[in-house]
Amino acid sequence: MMVEWVDSHTGRGWKPFEKFNESATPFYCRSVGWLVVDNEECKVIVPHIGGERDGDPMLQGCGDMTIPTVAVKKITVLRKGRGG
Repeated sequence: MMVEWVDSHTGRGWKPFEKFNESATPFYCRSVGWLVVDNEECKVIVPHIGGERDGDPMLQGCGDMTIPTVAVKKITVLRKGRGG
């Protein structure tokens, strides 16, 4: 699935106060992976999974990303296309 979410960011260097409105927008992000935790506080997605081959019950994930639920704007379920 793809999770679209907003994050904080920082500016660079010194600037006059009147310029801060130009950067007063959250940073828009997109992350893709398997949703392994979905609760009121956060969503955790994992882009890499392993351990499924030959009936191995030791399913593992790598590269987990924890996103606060309040930061999530949209979740899209991704499906295999017709050509693949």
